[in-house]
Amino acid sequence: MLFLKKWIIMMLLVILSFTQSIQMVHAAKDEWNQLADLPTARVGAVANAVDGKIYLIGGFNADKETLEYDPSINKWTKKNNIPTGRGGAASVVVGSKIYVLAGKHTGFTYNKFEVYDTKKDEWETLPDIPFISKSKGSYNVQAGVIGNKIYVLGGKEFFSYDLTSQTWKEEAPLNVKNEGAIGLVLDDKFYIFGKNDKGEVFEYNASKEVWSVKKKGFVKGYLSGVTYKNNMVFPAASPRDLFVYDTEQEGLVRIEVPYHNMRIGASTVVIDDTLYLIGGRDYNANYTEIADQNYKSVISLSLKDLQFPNNTETPGDKDPEPTTPPKDDSTNPGDKDQEPTTPPKDDATDEDGDALLIITMVNGLQKEYDLSMKEVNAFLSWYKKRDAGEGPGFYEIDEHDNNKGPFESKKDYVVFNNILMYEVNKYKK
Repeated sequence: MLFLKKWIIMMLLVILSFTQSIQMVHAAKDEWNQLADLPTARVGAVANAVDGKIYLIGGFNADKETLEYDPSINKWTKKNNIPTGRGGAASVVVGSKIYVLAGKHTGFTYNKFEVYDTKKDEWETLPDIPFISKSKGSYNVQAGVIGNKIYVLGGKEFFSYDLTSQTWKEEAPLNVKNEGAIGLVLDDKFYIFGKNDKGEVFEYNASKEVWSVKKKGFVKGYLSGVTYKNNMVFPAASPRDLFVYDTEQEGLVRIEVPYHNMRIGASTVVIDDTLYLIGGRDYNANYTEIADQNYKSVISLSLKDLQFPNNTETPGDKDPEPTTPPKDDSTNPGDKDQEPTTPPKDDATDEDGDALLIITMVNGLQKEYDLSMKEVNAFLSWYKKRDAGEGPGFYEIDEHDNNKGPFESKKDYVVFNNILMYEVNKYKK
């Protein structure tokens, strides 16, 4: 009987976790549409929109394949292959041309720089990116276009390619560690979202030629992202939400959408007011470069009825071109005042007060713990060490006053690989 009661309570908690949210906005009325499958399953392909069509290039399992998708007839067509097949590359669009940079293929990493002319269905090889360090790997190069320059970040090395003079120039380096990142351009600034210890977002101001750090991005990497109406949007990181990064508030905003499977290593494109989510694989905590045959699938969602934080575009305006590839995160609704972000500064000396530690699991379930700051700091210390490959794979959390039932004590054992993101809301009693 006690077991049955506990089971009912757990089911209610799961249901509640999908009906409460942290800083939510208007829910979508439309469902996701299932479109024509890809001919080949793939992860880490680059996808871009040109003249109302989607161009999908390369990806793990797809090698050199270049595809064109016409939304008006829901059909994929094979085009000329990219000269250097690869996955986890970066790409940008300039006019009717798609520039593909770096990436990885069969264990080799590339500084290759190739451009596809969508009008002529022709590829051209350009001068390699002048990285000194050759082993950048997949998703470790990000690119964006500002003015007449393509900006390319590879690890700490940062270069620009002048489209007029067709020459490379070294720019101010970014001296931080970033893995599995994506680059997006918004308001002539270049943003890097990736896996790092503090969930930081890096912003490059091209006019001032300086980097700055913004807070409360993602802890995990390998995201899919796109710009839409002055917003940076991250789909497939949660089964019931899109995430939008608010650069002014420095935090993530959730936009509720119909249920869909979380994906990692997917590709994202927006045409007009429609979001397309292409390929990828089932989300798990450890990204691999193996395509899941279930994800030949392509789905789309109308963004028209959604209320975005920075919807400054007037009707009839064209959506900004999405920049690049792929690829993480959660579910759940709640308070407007809270932000679904990640860890704040890990200041082990700040142990005054208490905090609500909210951990979002990869299945979308959220766990809340009312703890002292000393306990929170201990959790942060464990997480950072585990993320670096040290320490145990699980963490013991004492539930204290949350202990319900005839138990002397109750503890949760949180598995590192099941953690998608977490946030700390500090307060004083």
